[in-house]
Amino acid sequence: MVTYRQVMDTDLAKLTDAAQAWDDMADQLQKLETTYQTKVQKISSGTSWKGVSANSHFNVAAQTRHEFDAAQVEARAVADLLRDAHGQFVRLVAAVKDAVKQAQQAGMKVDADGRCTYDYAKATKKEAYDAQHDPNLPETERSWTRMIAQAVQAVDDADFGVKLALREAVKDTDGKGDLNGFNGAAQGDVEVYEGRRATDLGEKLIDGKLSPAELKEMQILMRNNAHSKPFSQTFLSGLGPGDAIKLSDKLVGLSYNRDGSVSNTEYLSVEQGLAHSVATATTVPGTLKERPPGSPQFNAWLNSPDGKFFREWTEGIRQVGFEKYGSKQVPRYGYQSYLTMLRNYDKFDDQYLYTLGDDIIKAEKGKPTGVWDEWTGADPKFVNDPLDTVLGLMSKDPDTATAFLDPEGKGSLKNDHLTYLIEQRDWPKNVLNSVGPPQSMDDMFGKMGFGAALESAATGHVPGTDYPLGKHTEDQARVMYQAIESLNKAGAAENLDPMLRQPMANILADYTPDLHQTLARDNTLYREHNGLWNENGELRVSVPEEHLVKVMRGVANDPNAFADLYNAQRHYAAGTFAGMPEKVSEHTRVPIQEASSVLGMYDGVRADVLFDNRDKKIQWERDFNNALTSVTSIGPKFVSNNAAAFGSEILYRIIRSESHGIMWDRIKEANLDASVANAKQFTAGQKEVDSMVANWAETHGHAKDSDYTKDLVGIGQTKHAEGRNQALIHLRADY
Repeated sequence: MVTYRQVMDTDLAKLTDAAQAWDDMADQLQKLETTYQTKVQKISSGTSWKGVSANSHFNVAAQTRHEFDAAQVEARAVADLLRDAHGQFVRLVAAVKDAVKQAQQAGMKVDADGRCTYDYAKATKKEAYDAQHDPNLPETERSWTRMIAQAVQAVDDADFGVKLALREAVKDTDGKGDLNGFNGAAQGDVEVYEGRRATDLGEKLIDGKLSPAELKEMQILMRNNAHSKPFSQTFLSGLGPGDAIKLSDKLVGLSYNRDGSVSNTEYLSVEQGLAHSVATATTVPGTLKERPPGSPQFNAWLNSPDGKFFREWTEGIRQVGFEKYGSKQVPRYGYQSYLTMLRNYDKFDDQYLYTLGDDIIKAEKGKPTGVWDEWTGADPKFVNDPLDTVLGLMSKDPDTATAFLDPEGKGSLKNDHLTYLIEQRDWPKNVLNSVGPPQSMDDMFGKMGFGAALESAATGHVPGTDYPLGKHTEDQARVMYQAIESLNKAGAAENLDPMLRQPMANILADYTPDLHQTLARDNTLYREHNGLWNENGELRVSVPEEHLVKVMRGVANDPNAFADLYNAQRHYAAGTFAGMPEKVSEHTRVPIQEASSVLGMYDGVRADVLFDNRDKKIQWERDFNNALTSVTSIGPKFVSNNAAAFGSEILYRIIRSESHGIMWDRIKEANLDASVANAKQFTAGQKEVDSMVANWAETHGHAKDSDYTKDLVGIGQTKHAEGRNQALIHLRADY
C-alpha cells in the first residue's frame, strides 16, 4: 500500500533513469546479437560443416539468436513500461499535491500522514472562535482528509498496475526459444497488461471461481483504468461480446436482490466499471455531426486500425443481440442483458449510441412482435426494453437525441426513427402467464426513455435541468413538429402515453411563442405555413391547430403536466402585456385578443377533460390548481426580443392575479354536468386574462374599475369564446 509520505517524498525521476538504463541494455544486447550472428551462428549455416553435429549446432544457434532478439524486445518493453509509469505517477502525484493545496487554502493543516485539522495558527481570532464553535468542523476536517486519501489511493492503484505489468512483461510468453527464456512478445503499455489480467479475472468470475482477493484486484483494475482506451479495448476484446454479456449477467445476480435493491457494492462497482469500459472502448473521434455513422468519413475511420475494435465489437453485439441468455421458461436476450449493464453509465459516445439504437431498430423490424414483452416470472433486475434504455441514455446528450430523432438529418443521418417509434413500433407489454391464454397489458413505465429522449431532442436540453425557453435549431424544431404529426397520425395524441405526457408538456412549453400564435388564430403567416419557416431571421414552427389541441388534450390527462403548460402560456401572455404601450391601439388590443383566444383554447381542453373524467373530475381540477399555484418561476425563462419585459417587476405585477377566486371558479366549472350548454360556461381563462389586463392597467396608473380598464377588459371576451368552442369542436364530435 502506497502511503501519503511515499507519494510526497518519492523521486519520480529515478523511473526515467531506469528506463534509459534498460534502453542502453537493449542496445548492448543488439550488439551482442550481431556479434553472435557473424562469429558463431554463421559457422553452422555455411557448407563447410555438415552432419549431425552441424545440424545440432544450427538449431541451438537459432534458438540462442532468438533469445538475443527476445531479450532486446523485453528490455525495451520494460523501458517503455517505466516511462508509462512515470507519466502516470507524475499526473497522479500532482493531483495529490493539488488536493493538499486546496485543503490548506480552505484553512486546513495537513500532517505528515495526510490527515487534516483546522489550522488555528493561521486563523484570525474571529475565524478561530467560529471554528471552535462550529459543530460541523470535525466532518469538514474528515472530508478534506478523505479527499487527499482518495488521491493517494489513485497513486496506489496505478502502482498496482505497474507492478502487474512489469511482472508479466518478463514472463516468456512468445512460445519460442528456451523455456522460461526472454519474452519476445513483451508489450510496453501498462494498460494492455492490466486489460489482459482483467479478462482473466472476468472469465474466473463467470465460472464462479473468483476469490475475494481477486475481486479486490479486479476492482482496482477497473477503477484505475476507467478512462483508458487501451485497457478497455484489451479487456473487452479478450472477453468478446458473448462473455461480456455473461459477465454482466453474473454481476447483476451478485450485485442485486430480487427486488432490485443493491446487495453487494463490490460486485456492483465491477458492473459499473464494465459499462464504463464499453463507453471508453467505443469512443469515436469527432462528433456525430462531423462524422455520422454511414458517412464516407466514418467508414474510412471504421476500416482503419483505430476503428478495428469499434467495427468488430458492434458486429459482435449484433450477432449476440438476440441470443438467449435467460431460462427456457423466461428467455432473456443478449440486447436486454447488454443494456442492463450499459445503464450503469451515462456518458457514451454519440456515434456509438446512434449506431446501437439504429442496430436495435433494424433488428426489431426483422423479428416477430412482442419480442421484448415481459412475462410473469421475468427477473426484474434486467431491462425488458433495450431500445427504450438506449433512448434514455441518449437523453443525457441532447445533440445525440436530436440527431437520432430528426427525420430530415443531413446525409446519412436522415432516418425514420421517430416515425417508427410513434407510428409503427409494437411497444413491449407485460404478459400475465396464468390459467388460460396469456393476458397482456401496457407497461406503465414503458416509453420512459423515449419520453426523455424526445424532450431532450426537441428542446436541446437535458430533461430536469433549468434552461431558457424559446430558442431552437431547425433539427430540434423538426423533431417537435414530427412528434405532433406522428402522434395524431397514430391516433395517440388525445390518449397520450403516461410516460409522454410530462415530456410533451415540457416540449410544448418550450415552444410557447409558436403555440401562442397558433392558438391565437389571427396570425396569417402561422395559418399559411405548415412546418418550419423563417420570419425576419427568426425560426418559427407552425403545426395544424387541430393536431396541437389534441396533443394538449393528451397532456391534460396529467393535471400537473397540463398546469406546467398552462402556466407557461399565461406567463408568456403577461410578458406580451408588459411590453404594451399605454395608449390604446392595435398594439394593446391584439395581445389581449390573442391571450383571450389562447386561454380560451385551454378552457376548451379543460372542459373536455372534466366531461370525460366525471368520477375524478373534482380531484383532477384540484390537482391542476394546486400545481398551477405552486409554479411561479417560468416567466423569466423565456428568451424574447422584449427580454427586459419578461424579467421585469411589471410582469410579476401583471401575473399576480386573483388566483384564489379564479381557482374556485374552476372548481365550480368542474361541478357542472357534462353538456354542450355547460361547456360554454368554462370562462376561467378569460377571467385570468381580465385579471392580467386589470393588473397591467393598474401598473400604468389606472384603477381596476376605471372606464379605461373596463374598455380593455371587454376587448378579448369574444375571442375567448371562439377559442374555447374551437378546441371543443376539435375534441368532441357531439359539440
